[in-house]
Amino acid sequence: MKKIFILAYARANLGDDLFVYMLLKKYKDVQFYMNIKEDKYQKAFKNFSNITIIPEKERELTRENAKDFDGYIYMGGSIFMEGGVVYNISETFLEFLKECKKNNIPFFYISSNFGPYYTNEYLELAKRVYNQITNICFRDKYSYNMFKDINTVQYAPDLAFSYFANNNFQKSNTIGISMIDLDIRKDIKEKKNQYLKLIKKSIENYIDEGKEVYLFSFCQHEGDEKAIEELLGMIENKYITQIKKILYNGNLEEFLDIYSNMEYMLCTRFHAMILSCIFNQKSYVLSYSKKINNVIEDLKLFEKYGEFNQIDKIEKITLSDYKNVERNNLKNIIEESKMQINALNKFIYED
Repeated sequence: MKKIFILAYARANLGDDLFVYMLLKKYKDVQFYMNIKEDKYQKAFKNFSNITIIPEKERELTRENAKDFDGYIYMGGSIFMEGGVVYNISETFLEFLKECKKNNIPFFYISSNFGPYYTNEYLELAKRVYNQITNICFRDKYSYNMFKDINTVQYAPDLAFSYFANNNFQKSNTIGISMIDLDIRKDIKEKKNQYLKLIKKSIENYIDEGKEVYLFSFCQHEGDEKAIEELLGMIENKYITQIKKILYNGNLEEFLDIYSNMEYMLCTRFHAMILSCIFNQKSYVLSYSKKINNVIEDLKLFEKYGEFNQIDKIEKITLSDYKNVERNNLKNIIEESKMQINALNKFIYED
């Protein structure tokens, strides 16, 4: 049985937990290992026997411990932001990767995007890192095109597109809204009041039209629940009884079951957009980042979407603004997204 160490954002964030969940479901004959210090962040994986949680502080990967595992997987979207908290673009990490390569221990990056970056030094160090690994599969063409001359670099749509959605039931007259906290997003922080007022106004219109509203938090740690409470504090009492809160706290299957039942979805979270596509929901995207814009445009998901940096131009979001993704296009995207783990498949099934 292969022993593989997973690096991922372990803060009960729906999108990142979903990546790990999909690996554990697919590769039942692999024993995975992962650092998750706090018990509350381990909940999504408690029922899996093929993962060992190491409840200690973050394991630092060095040349000395490279041979502890048969392989390594780093899963996550925005893990290559210059100045971010992750350390995988560094000279120290590069030395670890060189040791892996010397000992024929594979290292995979799955479903990532690159940037933002600010210096040429960071860009050049990233190139050196990608030359040492087994494979990196970017989830957007912008990132791929920056590094496509490196033979370890590939592109495929985000891995979550290939999540098997077995619940196609939708409850009519329901509309879900994935909320985000703008206080932690410095580039659009000043748009917070406009954002909350727009959502408040939209919710009141939806309820007046007979809709039942669900507010979804994808990650408590990143302030989604705080944003929900701030929004609810602005809404008149007569509307409150028509609003339900759905909070993700590691209850992945239960959360996705409720999410999939929505007829309409207003998506601000990156993976809210992807889940709404595969659940065939009428969707409207309010984008906070180029990473969302890039994927929409790469895959031709929607002709129209909103952006936070132009939120002052959005008077209201009506039900007619919500659209389904074209089904044949989506089928192709789902098949292509499976290429995210082609290189990993080859390693795991090589024997």
